[in-house]
Order: sequence, then structure tokens, then C-alpha cells
Amino acid sequence: MRNLLRTLIVGVFAFVALCSLSACSSGSSTEAASSTTSTQPVGATPAPFPTSARYMADMEADGKKMTIGISVDGDEIAAYACNGIDDEAWFFGNQADGAIDITSKFHDALTASFNGTDITGDLTMNGTKYAFSAASVSDPAGMYTAELDGVRASWIVRPDGSVTGVQFNGGISGRDFEQAELQQLNAAQFQAQVRNKRILQQADQSVSLQNGTLISKINGRNVTGKVVTGTTRFA
Repeated sequence: MRNLLRTLIVGVFAFVALCSLSACSSGSSTEAASSTTSTQPVGATPAPFPTSARYMADMEADGKKMTIGISVDGDEIAAYACNGIDDEAWFFGNQADGAIDITSKFHDALTASFNGTDITGDLTMNGTKYAFSAASVSDPAGMYTAELDGVRASWIVRPDGSVTGVQFNGGISGRDFEQAELQQLNAAQFQAQVRNKRILQQADQSVSLQNGTLISKINGRNVTGKVVTGTTRFA
């Protein structure tokens, strides 16, 4: 009887030890799985652009306001930024895998990427760097431009119908600079001798939109502006 009792007691202790070991093993496995899941990297690769789309943003830096519009058609990009008073920049180029890196004719810089919803990036104009997040917009919102007798007016029309635009009247020393000449100028010289020689003013604010065209005026004369797409190009 005593031997039987001893055997039962030993069996009970062995069973308890086995259960404890199993529980510990199960807990370690769960913790390891949780740790692996929490350390998965988050992808930062730009998303592919839609086939055709428009984006827009208002921004401010150092007390200066700027508005940008971006049109995408396939791989081609056209972007326009202006302050609605006396500064503007046009960007023409291509996007690659959802990323944009374009320098304008007047040494302004646009770098951005598409996150699947908005275009986020930086715009550098006349020494000021603006950060922006441009949301998609639909007709009739977008960028429009018109020319008359060598004068070009450009407008960014927001979804609420408000307008920001600048008129370019020429005035770059009366001639175009050769590329070799430009390369000899440092940043300060380029700003003074080329970029800031442009004659710019606020574009006419009385605009109306009709079937994808913009009706306005340049120097008091009626003009019809066309919407800017990703394939728009001019000198």
C-alpha cells in the first residue's frame, strides 16, 4: 500500500512538471511571433501615378505665399507655381516611378513623389524652399495659359473657383542667353542678370470657364486660355 501511494505521488509530480514545461514553451513561441510581426519594415517607395491627373496646393514659407499646380499625363509632367503677384516658375519634364525631379529654365527646383493619393515634396524658388502636399483636383480646376503678342498670362484655378495668376511680359535683357553663358554665372549672378530681369505682374483676375477653356484678358484685350496638361510645352 505504501509503495502504491509513493508511485501515485511521483506520477502526479511528473504530470505537473510536464504541463508547466508545455506552458512555458507555448508562451515563448507567441512572444517570438509577435516580435517578428512588429519589426516588419514600412515601404517608402513612391506609388505609380494615375494615367492622367491634376494636383494643386497652396503653401507658405518665410512669410511668402506660393501656389502650385501639377498635371500628369503618362510619364510627362507640367507644373506651374506662382505667387499671384510678381513671381512664377514653369516646370516641364518626366516622372519616373512616381518621383519628380525637375529644374526650371530659371533654376527653380521641384522635387516630389506620389504617395498614392497626394503629391508631396519641395519647391525652391528665388532662394525660398516651400514644402507642399498637393491633392488631386478635377475639372474645371487646373492650370490655364494664354498668349497675346509675345505676352503670356497663366492662371491656377482652384476647386472653389478662386484664381491665382501671373502675367509674363518678357524683359530678359532683350535676348536669350546661350547655355555656355549661363554656365559661367554663379547663383547670385544668375538671379540678378537673368531670373530677376523678367517683367512680371498679376494676371487679370476676371476669368470665366467654358468647356475646358478660360476666358480672360491680357492688357485689356480678350484672350482664350487653354488648360495645361502633362504634355504642355513652351519655351
